[in-house]
Amino acid sequence: MTRRPAALVVALLVTGCAGGPFERGLLSYEQGRYRQALAAFDEAVRTRPTAGAYANRGATRARLGDARGAIEDFTRALALEPDDPEVLFNRGNAHLVAGDPGAAVADFSRALELRPDWLLARFNLGLARWQAGDPAGARAEWDRAVSRVGDPLVRAGIERRIAVIVATGDGALDSRALAQRAIEREVAGDRAGAIADLRAALALERDPGRRAALEDFLRRLDGLP
Repeated sequence: MTRRPAALVVALLVTGCAGGPFERGLLSYEQGRYRQALAAFDEAVRTRPTAGAYANRGATRARLGDARGAIEDFTRALALEPDDPEVLFNRGNAHLVAGDPGAAVADFSRALELRPDWLLARFNLGLARWQAGDPAGARAEWDRAVSRVGDPLVRAGIERRIAVIVATGDGALDSRALAQRAIEREVAGDRAGAIADLRAALALERDPGRRAALEDFLRRLDGLP
């Protein structure tokens, strides 16, 4: 997105201007109500088609599993603000989901030109290179990412993730990995992200017992205040 929704919501609440469709979309997104957010951003795009409106609608579409729609909106946002590294990063992620790692490499590379020390973009560039069939290039990017991490626990976590990618061959998260990440996100206070991961895990899971457990967890999160 052009800006992180959380930061925008805080700023808007402070200034007391939260009544338009764009602001309603941000609030709904923060609350994990992505369908309502999409409707609000649709209205924002119709009434005032700014880069922010397109970028936030793209992020919402990505949350709802519409990678192609997200790419279209991120592309429209970049036509208005070409040098926004966050939109480039998000479009790169959408390209990965859509199965186009070559396009993802281009977006992550450009995002890093604009923000060279962005660790997550560096890691995802490695992932895109790996999926594009360039393991040497992927390892070079991951080595650069790991070398910039001072915290040994964070470094160990990145190295474990790389090991999983190498072992599984493509870096895609399976249902169990998504469920684990959902727990981590909920503990960290990112309920919207946790719910999105659980829904993604349900879409992949085929075992009836594990599906039931995921559905129960999702119901519990949806029911929390």
